[in-house]
Parts: sequence; C-alpha cells; structure tokens
Amino acid sequence: MNFRCLKCEGEDYIVKTTFMAEKTPGLRLELGTYYLKICSNCGYTEMYSAKILDKDEEPEPQHH
Repeated sequence: MNFRCLKCEGEDYIVKTTFMAEKTPGLRLELGTYYLKICSNCGYTEMYSAKILDKDEEPEPQHH
C-alpha cells in the first residue's frame, strides 16, 4: 500500500485499532471498530471504518 502523509508527505506510518461509541437509529449505543493510520513523522491521523474495510477481506468458507 502506497502511503504519503497529506500534511508532511512522510512515507512511514503505524496503524492502531480503536473502538468508539456509535448512536443507532433506536438511540442505542454500539461500539464500532476503527483503524487509525498515524504518520510516524508528524502524527497526522486518518480514521477508517473497520466495518467497511474488512467486508472485502472476509475469509472464504473452507471445505473439508
């Protein structure tokens, strides 16, 4: 994956996982999972929804 920081154009980053409360239409709170991509040079952070990113990476069923 090519990465260039939007702020400082650095190329190194770390990824952390975090959980945030999300309000649903029924006023319930659920925990959503998010990935934080953090520039190792300046700390600029991008946040991505794990629900959206991970849906393309679901494991295929294994047949025995």
